[in-house]
Amino acid sequence: MRDSIRLTFRMHRFEVLATATATLLLVLAAYVVAARLDAVGFGPCAGAQGPWSPRCEGLANVFFGIAQSEATAVLGLIAILPYAAGLILGGPLIAREIERGTTRLAWSISPSRLRWYLARMLPIVVVVFGLMFAAGSAADHLFAAQEPRLDTANAFDMYGLRGGLVAFEALVMTAGAVGLGAVTGRVLPTLILALILGAVGVTGVATLHARYTATEAILVDGEFVDSGDRWVDQFFRLPDGRLVSWNELEQIDPGILTSEMGPDYPIVSKVVPGERYREVEAREMIILGAIAFMMLAGTAVIIQRRRPG
Repeated sequence: MRDSIRLTFRMHRFEVLATATATLLLVLAAYVVAARLDAVGFGPCAGAQGPWSPRCEGLANVFFGIAQSEATAVLGLIAILPYAAGLILGGPLIAREIERGTTRLAWSISPSRLRWYLARMLPIVVVVFGLMFAAGSAADHLFAAQEPRLDTANAFDMYGLRGGLVAFEALVMTAGAVGLGAVTGRVLPTLILALILGAVGVTGVATLHARYTATEAILVDGEFVDSGDRWVDQFFRLPDGRLVSWNELEQIDPGILTSEMGPDYPIVSKVVPGERYREVEAREMIILGAIAFMMLAGTAVIIQRRRPG
């Protein structure tokens, strides 16, 4: 098993080194940019009440200049990293060996195809998960520096683009690419299909989970909505206590269309409290982890039954 793992890294050393280098550079960039934002000293000004002083105005210009250019670029690159890592490391893992025909010899002399599969799959999955966990943690740290007024541990802002969820998204992409490689036996078709199906799959899971989470939303008065809450919907409270949407209000009170002040009714928002961020994140991690496990287990079955050529 140890020799097989060593062989796996040797066969895929370019992909592993390229992905690790890109990830570590982005992690380093995230911490450097976060340190630059912290060094500006804009935090006390961000939480100040009333108009900013000239000093705070100057600090704000520097802070937002770094945040909008450097921080946004780094966070954007980290956002696509789990998809790229899953494709680069997962796509060729099985497909390349089938395509080159090396599985004929390997499967004929190997006492167990399952053992052969595990020796190739597990090291790559561990590498992807570890690298993407580091990338997600770096994105979380940079986002916290970018938003000094926000308690990012209890906020849905940039949900799915930071923290441990990034590693599980990469895990699903990798598992899907490995499975498709075992089915197609060709690297290029695997990469194309994995990109399309993986992106659709991860996005679909996130959308369905977001819809389910929305059913757990609560109603709060407009002034009690926290900046870290996930907004779901908004209503107006009529004098009789009814909650109506904007379209319903237009039918009930057509005069609001010509009013310069807008609706003069209390606003009630439907939100998922920011305090539930970690709970919701953990639930989606479990879902993605279960999907990845089932795909990897399904790939093992495919390899057991597939012809070598």
